[in-house]
Amino acid sequence: MDIKDIIKQRRLSLNLTLEDVACEVGVSKATVMRWENGDIENMRADKISKLAKALKCTPAYLMGWVENPSLTTNCIAPLQEKIVMFNELGIIKAGYNGNIDEIPTGKRIPIPSSMLRGRPETDFFTLRVSGDSMYPRLLDGDTILCLRGSSVDNGDIAVVLYNGNEATVKKVHYVNGEDWLELIPFNPEYPVKRISGTDLELCRIQGKVVKLIRDM
Repeated sequence: MDIKDIIKQRRLSLNLTLEDVACEVGVSKATVMRWENGDIENMRADKISKLAKALKCTPAYLMGWVENPSLTTNCIAPLQEKIVMFNELGIIKAGYNGNIDEIPTGKRIPIPSSMLRGRPETDFFTLRVSGDSMYPRLLDGDTILCLRGSSVDNGDIAVVLYNGNEATVKKVHYVNGEDWLELIPFNPEYPVKRISGTDLELCRIQGKVVKLIRDM
């Protein structure tokens, strides 16, 4: 679930009104309503902590990182940092013979600012994975955070355009100085695709996959 859905569902399950939550957190009713509608891009860490307290859950649960409202984990990013909300740009096929569907899915993805490693938000985009060619590394329905760029290192997982307008997410393999590039799936039921010669001129790297976001 998106954070906006978690907030609303949790509030309703506790029979709390918008006013109840607003009073506890120290914001207006309209602000809580905007959180539940997903209209606020970034939520400050202090507000996340206060909101979690008002909703009787942990910040980790509120952000969708754990399923149990009272469960904490050392594996999540500390909430002393800003949370950046990304709109899921569209859907990328993990297999072949597909395009990037650049129609926003409506899903908003909370990303701790540390994951951006000091880069601006505009250097990144998120896509939803469709298909199982990258199983078990990437599953159908996963969201990937990608760093925009026209090149990647050998062995990186990347979003790739080929044949002019087809797109996929694959592990990229190449040898410097040679006129070919391979798109490698993790699922052995799918073939490796080699792109060479003039076809390589139609191949474009769109970005490197840097983080996986998976619903529990």
